[in-house]
Amino acid sequence: MTACVYYHHPDDPQYSLAYVTQDRDEVTMSGQDAIIEQYNLDEELFVLYTSPGAGGTVGELDDEFEDKLEEMSPQDRTITVRLLQIFEEIIEQKELEEEAKLEIYKQIELERIPDALERVDWNRTAVDVAGQLMSTLIIKHALPNANHRTSISMAQWYLESIETGFSFPEFATTEYQWKEWVNEYIADSKRILTVRRNTTAFSLLAEWGCNVVTRRNGIAIELAEYDLNLTQSEAYEYYGEVHTERCTEFLTESVTRAGHDELLSNDGIGKAEFVSYLEKAE
Repeated sequence: MTACVYYHHPDDPQYSLAYVTQDRDEVTMSGQDAIIEQYNLDEELFVLYTSPGAGGTVGELDDEFEDKLEEMSPQDRTITVRLLQIFEEIIEQKELEEEAKLEIYKQIELERIPDALERVDWNRTAVDVAGQLMSTLIIKHALPNANHRTSISMAQWYLESIETGFSFPEFATTEYQWKEWVNEYIADSKRILTVRRNTTAFSLLAEWGCNVVTRRNGIAIELAEYDLNLTQSEAYEYYGEVHTERCTEFLTESVTRAGHDELLSNDGIGKAEFVSYLEKAE
């Protein structure tokens, strides 16, 4: 029998799991924007759901980030600007399809992007570098929405810089729905990252009778499939590596479907060469 606890509150997915306990007195609102829910599984437990408090819609990306961009190295600035351009294009397309402004739950955090780029080993095969680039950009979660699609597009730019004429297989239908094979990679990425941040809470939930944690959009996390006996620092490292492997598997399947198997063995290019490619492509 499925014993489910919701990671995002079912009535308002802006609220996400922040704390779990069996002692109701441990959970206080303390003036914060929060919701407390009681679950009765093998044992009674309480979940505190909190919201980051950033509401509204995605606005124009004009001069708002000039100061942060100026603080970056020229190479990081070029990649960040391209990432913002990709993000803006995806948001415009999504809003066109849905005929409504996209709601956001956090602000754009450009300062996270240089740190993400610093973690990429640029001296590997093309697909390995692209997998690291995609993974670290997703993990850093600098954007309020579309982090997966934006990071995938940046990985595509990288692979195109090595193989002229390369392009991904079609990922979307005219209804802007991700194809099934892509969807599962995205869902699995979200599972891995949710576990990565919550091993302690999920270990307690499993002990109290929960076997499935459900994210928004029905993404189910089967707790028995993951090692939850890790400290937070161990979980960050271990599941960060698992996530990079999964992103690399996704790109491996993508280049194979696109008929460019040579990218699996071709050497990648360095950061400076990639930046030069982006600048020439503008």
